[in-house]
Parts: sequence; structure tokens; C-alpha cells
Amino acid sequence: MEKSSNFKSRFQKVKILRPKLLEVAKKTGTPLYLYDKEEVKKNVQTFKNAFKKEGLNINVFFATKSNYYLGILKTVVQEKEGLDVSSQRELKLAIEAGAKKIIYTGPGKAEKDFELILKHHEKITVNLESIRELKLLAKMAEAKKITMRCGVRIYTKVQSGWTKFGTPIDNLKTFFNEAKKYKSINFCGIHFHISYNKTPEKYIKTFKILAEYLKKNFTESERKNFEYIDMGGGFYPQPFEGIYPWNPEEDSMEVPSEKEIMETKIGKRYIPIKVDPVEKFAKEIVKIYKKEILPLLPNVSLYAEPGRYICHSAMHMLFKIIDIKNPKLGITDGSNNMIGWERYQFFHYVPLFNLSQFDQKNEIPFITYGSLCTPDDIWGYYIYSKTTPKEGDIIVMPFQGAYTYTFAQNFIKEIPPVYDL
Repeated sequence: MEKSSNFKSRFQKVKILRPKLLEVAKKTGTPLYLYDKEEVKKNVQTFKNAFKKEGLNINVFFATKSNYYLGILKTVVQEKEGLDVSSQRELKLAIEAGAKKIIYTGPGKAEKDFELILKHHEKITVNLESIRELKLLAKMAEAKKITMRCGVRIYTKVQSGWTKFGTPIDNLKTFFNEAKKYKSINFCGIHFHISYNKTPEKYIKTFKILAEYLKKNFTESERKNFEYIDMGGGFYPQPFEGIYPWNPEEDSMEVPSEKEIMETKIGKRYIPIKVDPVEKFAKEIVKIYKKEILPLLPNVSLYAEPGRYICHSAMHMLFKIIDIKNPKLGITDGSNNMIGWERYQFFHYVPLFNLSQFDQKNEIPFITYGSLCTPDDIWGYYIYSKTTPKEGDIIVMPFQGAYTYTFAQNFIKEIPPVYDL
């Protein structure tokens, strides 16, 4: 299969990193997560520059849930960007990282959540989910003589499957009127969320629905109260992965026989995931935003919560082959507790590289297992290697920073440490 320019550039990065990774493995041991600060910085700036090119300075709040490693959070803060958090735990991490701009988003906020929020209120904007949350926060803020900056999460027909979150758009005016009753609440924002976005289509549809509602239900004077629109959800990066051809819908937990996998032709090892580049996202979003939203809400700024986009390429996983069972099957010291689920066994192909026998062209059939006491612990079915892997060979699965470290769990084994490259 012809590799995309994205794959080619990533292969070159692995080649450049190889000496360093072998040195780290020798010095520190395996398994490890490897953190690449420069990737975070690059991704933040690429994201912002895409919107800046279209004439809009976007406010970035990194979604902490996509990777809560403190080094990543600190890098985002050093780049003068904000953090999006969804729990007391994440808020404490954001404070530890030195964040000065924080969005607190998430359903079911309770009194303890608001206690911590109010303690750091000068840094935080809260996206509320319900009238109950609004009344509770207003009461607690009033008792402390604090004015809390807030918005509300809405959902439209575009956010199907997300009705657990927020309030229907038809309730926005009711929420606005209720919020204005409380001197302790500065109600000034609208939030919506869309995930796994591979094209800008859902953003465009949501902005159109929102604009129509605002025209019909808010006066010009009322609309001037809004200071931000927060378009939450991940912008899917152009990934370093593909979908297994035997599971194109990503809805099955069955795999072909070992014999069938080993005989699969190169061209059928994966189906590329097609994603619009961030520049297209920015162009289409800014176009609809300027046309439909800014004329109605002249005082708003646009917020985004990219998580996957910023961290996907910033973390690699390093492990060592410790047992060879046969010429086409080996076991590593790193295991799927590092990612928390059977992602690479059933759903996603990601290239594996044998750093000890490095080869960027020769991808051979070889099932790489982890060492958990379960059969559902597979890194992949192929590996780039000069010859059959040997015991002691160092393996890297690169560019897997999104929703891996976050999902890691102490199932059978402890979660490995992170090494800052």
C-alpha cells in the first residue's frame, strides 16, 4: 500500500529517534512511555496557525482527559494556552501545571466540585449542564461573595448520542433568563461538543442551528452579553494508524485465524483513516463563524478544546521482546494495561518498529503479544524488522499519545513510568 506523506514523515522521525530510544532502553529499562515535548509545541502552533491564517485568533484549551501526563499539561501552559478539565482530579492537575486559563466541563457537578472551582475561580470558566448546577453554584458563589464566569452546554440534533450532556438548544433562552437572576453568576458563554471529527461538517451544521435560534429568541441587547462560544470535542489528527480490513466498521471483536493474518497481502493490512487536514477545518469553521455567528454575537471569542490533535504524536511506547514462542510470535515486557483496552488486537493497526533490527521497508508477519495473563493482549500482527525478531530486541510503537496513557490501568501489572525525551 502506498504510504501517505504523513506516514513517510513519521517513519523518518522514528529513524531520527532510534539512537536515542535504544540509549534510553539500555539506560532505563523497559517498558516505558516516552514523552516528546516538541511534538506538543508543534501541534499547538499548527492548530492555532491554521485559524490565524483565516483571520481568527482561536483560544485553545487542551482537553486534559486525552492525556493527563503532567509534562504535557505544563508544555501547553508554557505555550500560553489553557486547559479543559472535567473533574476535581483534573482541576488539581491543571493547577499543579500552572494553568492560568481553565475551562471546567462535565456532567453531574456536585458541591465538592464547586468548592474547588470557587477556590480557584479567577482562573476558571464553568460550562454548566443543568438548572440544578446553576442554582447550586449561584448559591455557593453568593455565600463566598464571588462572581463566577459561566456558560451552558447545549445540544442540537447534530449531537445525537450526547443527550446525557447539557440542555437542548430550545432551553437556552430559559437558562439565560434564569442565570440573570443571580448577581453571583456572570453568564456569558455557549458550549457544544462534537467528538471524532474527521471533517468540519458537524461544526458547520451546529453553527447554523445556533445562529437561527439566536436570531429568533434573543434581542440584540441580550446577545451582547455573550463573550465566548466553546466548540468542544476533538479534531481528529491525520493519524499514524489504520483500520483492520477485517473490521472496517470497528464494531467487531473477532479476528481472522492466525494463518489468514499471516498470509494477508501488504496492501490489505490496513485501511487508512481519512481525515481532513486541520487547515480545512479552520477554513470552513471560520467561514461559517464569521458569516453566521459574529454578526449576532459581536463580543464573542471562539474557544476550542483539541485534545487528541495536540497529544496524539507526543507519546511513544517502548518495550522489549522477552520470549520468542515461534518464528512468528513473541512476547514483550510491555502490555496492554499501558493502553487499557484491546485497541490493537481488534480495531487499529499501528506500525511497530524493531529498533534493534531496524528496517523501514520490510514489514513482516509477526504477532507481538504483551505479557499479561490473558490472551487479549496483542500489540499487532506485523512488525518492521530486518529479520525475525529475537529475544532482547527493543520495539517501539510510536505516536500513540491520545487516550492511551489516560486509559492505562493497574490490571495485573503496574503502569510503567514516563521518560521525557
